[in-house]
Amino acid sequence: MNRRAFLHQSAWIGAGAALLPLWLSGCKKTDLYDQPPFQGEVIIVGAGIAGLYAAELMISQGVKVTILESSDSWGGRIRSVPNASEAARAQEKRLIRGEFSVLYDLLRKQQTPMNAPALHELFYFNGRLNTPLEALENTFFRDMLNAVAGFENYEGPDISTLEYYDALNLSENTTHIYNVLTAGINGTSSDRISGLGLYRQHNSWSAGTAVAEVSTDALELAFEKTFAKALATIEYGQRVSVIDSSGNRINITTDNGTAHTCDKIMVTVPHDVLQSGAITFEPALPDALNTAISAIGIDRSYAALMKSNDKLWPDGTTRLYGSGIVQRFDVNDDGWIYAEASGKQADDITAVFADPAMTIIQSFESILPGIASTIEETHVHLWSGNRSYDKPGTGLAREKLTLPVSGKIFFAGEAVHTGGHHGTLHGAKESALRATLQLLEEPIR
Repeated sequence: MNRRAFLHQSAWIGAGAALLPLWLSGCKKTDLYDQPPFQGEVIIVGAGIAGLYAAELMISQGVKVTILESSDSWGGRIRSVPNASEAARAQEKRLIRGEFSVLYDLLRKQQTPMNAPALHELFYFNGRLNTPLEALENTFFRDMLNAVAGFENYEGPDISTLEYYDALNLSENTTHIYNVLTAGINGTSSDRISGLGLYRQHNSWSAGTAVAEVSTDALELAFEKTFAKALATIEYGQRVSVIDSSGNRINITTDNGTAHTCDKIMVTVPHDVLQSGAITFEPALPDALNTAISAIGIDRSYAALMKSNDKLWPDGTTRLYGSGIVQRFDVNDDGWIYAEASGKQADDITAVFADPAMTIIQSFESILPGIASTIEETHVHLWSGNRSYDKPGTGLAREKLTLPVSGKIFFAGEAVHTGGHHGTLHGAKESALRATLQLLEEPIR
């Protein structure tokens, strides 16, 4: 992989046009069996993209499937800013990156409008906003970009990307931009993500580098058409609290006391739900599996969608990098702003003990004085967990989570992807295919 390709994946090229987080896609296999070996009952926990895809695959094989969803809507974290206005929702977009993927194929099959995204960024350092050409004239900025590109061939110790940056004695003036490029786009901060993990992630990437922009509404419509059978199996408001696999059948209990039984179960909940212990497994999961769950990083994240009635950024701008608590603002010419803060930055917002919206707006004000008075609409949401990443010491934790428990319990979701696509939409889909094949083949023990 050359430097340009690496920086492309690191968001320096091609990741600035969407107003909402980067989602990706991957994997081609769709045919399973003429006569699947397993024909029992399956419960899937979670109606995100992994759960929906797994359900659709199993239903096509004649398996009886029920999806238990804790909330009142499907899609999981594809819905990034809940309760936003219709005007705000109309601005929501995703970047789909990876032409070698079932998601890419799905969107083409559904004739979903996909546009080539633009990228026009401004970088705040040395007390002002700089265009890319102005920024590249700065030695410190070029050194920072070289540090990002350095993970292409990283062979150093398993330390955080911030520790790597500090070890290079690079300028503090561009630390915030480095934080976004190496960690922010992965749902965390540079003091937490592993440089070695980042190297492994980029160098095992196989989905391709094509980038397309898709509206959230169009993406959801494509999913509704593709996963119609799976959507019909969802039982909403079913927050699973206990999974008891000690008997011949698996017994599932939800917070509201509803009981369910099945022969096999696939758990596709966000990784922070597993880490929190919100689901009790009886008998307890193997120690190695619990250790693996703890070893994978996932942090809280604030997402804000705001509207300015008098934008102060130049026409055509798609992203601004700031040096405050919030360091990334995706914008458009209609005055809409998407801001995301994860990891340490999200914890810092919480620690302020103030309205998160005001903290986010003040961060924007620090790079665009006067913008605060132009904000007329604000929607802020706190995710308890954003998307998974490799922290120092993650190692082969994801591989361990791909192992079934007693031939009965299977795990899927973006955090269980082992080929560099974790933290992505297509990673969730790929993991669902892998887990479905396992579930259909694995004998119950």
